[in-house]
Amino acid sequence: MVKERQRTTRKDKRGRILKKGEGQDRNGRYYFNYTDAYGKRRRIYNNDLIELRQEEANLLKYIEDGIDITVLDRTLNEQFEIYIRTKNIKAATRTDYQDKWKKHVFDGLGRKKLVDIKKSDIQLFYKSLSEKGLKDGSIRAYANLLYPTFESAFNDDIIRKNPAKNCTKEYNRKSEKKAVLTVEQQEQLLDFIRNSARYNLYAPFITFALATACRLGEIIGLTWEDVDMKNRTISINHQLRYVKTGEGKGHGFINTTPKSEAGFRVIPMTIKCYRALVRQKELQLMLGINHDLEVAGLKNFVFTTTTSKPYDPTNVSNFIYNMVNAYNREEQKKAAAEKREACLLPHISCHTLRHTACTRLAETNINIKVLQKFMGHSDINTTMNIYNHVDDTMMQSEIEKAERMHEAI
Repeated sequence: MVKERQRTTRKDKRGRILKKGEGQDRNGRYYFNYTDAYGKRRRIYNNDLIELRQEEANLLKYIEDGIDITVLDRTLNEQFEIYIRTKNIKAATRTDYQDKWKKHVFDGLGRKKLVDIKKSDIQLFYKSLSEKGLKDGSIRAYANLLYPTFESAFNDDIIRKNPAKNCTKEYNRKSEKKAVLTVEQQEQLLDFIRNSARYNLYAPFITFALATACRLGEIIGLTWEDVDMKNRTISINHQLRYVKTGEGKGHGFINTTPKSEAGFRVIPMTIKCYRALVRQKELQLMLGINHDLEVAGLKNFVFTTTTSKPYDPTNVSNFIYNMVNAYNREEQKKAAAEKREACLLPHISCHTLRHTACTRLAETNINIKVLQKFMGHSDINTTMNIYNHVDDTMMQSEIEKAERMHEAI
């Protein structure tokens, strides 16, 4: 009878028994041999046997759970780049995502290995953003990058679960309603800039924005070829984006398609819009605007600076900010002289003008599908939110009207 050969017990230099796959090299380092999911032999090292065995346990657990152990060193930054490369998004949107990531994620959380990031790390990251003064909406914007990045790692069998899941509950508070000018404020602003020696140059731009509800990129990218003065229509088929052109190279314009398929639309001109465009043509003629100046493959722009270049977002923000401040200063003086309450304007942006234009249309009870098409909304719920805001405003107005009537009795 053949005697069964006994397995030789292997020990380290201190006499401790080594398990299967374990060993110790001539330098005293411990190692563990294993086979990955692709059948390739691999080895991990550690100077401490206890720590090595903890790594062994983690490895075997990963293998048991179906985790791809060949990419355990992948960082969050690396996974983010993989994630955005797989998304079918415009180059400008990709740049926006990358800029946002570099600002707050890249040098901190982004350098950590995916497998080492816990739910508490994500929560602490959001808390740090809040402490830096970021509003809930901005924090949710980061969540909209982190969650799908981790989800892509989960789908690639790199992590067991998504640590970013349900981490934004306390930042889901209802955001403040977007500023909307009242009818009185809107008329006061237009009247002020039309009669201002300094700001009347911008009257056509503001009037056009309030008449068409166009997005900023759609306005600054508009060319006279997109304007049909005979049939009084405006074709929205592209937008101009002002983005970073590369490391240390500043910003530049790019010509891109509208935000979504719904963004392609033809807008009918109102009388005010038509008159604003006529006035804009007169101003450009008076200023000697060069319509042959090409930017991002476009030329013959409708709205330009005095140097014939299209406006960039900072240009627009600055002149709106300055004209609102100038209006408020003048209105406060008038109100004090006339002993009445001043009709001041809130801080506004080009998006405020778009939202105001949409609100004015909703107040007329325009068909919601027509309004959706006019605005270029891909999701009708976005349009519905405008209607809900109008309902709240009108209800408050009607209650105040009823209250005044009651007091008069």
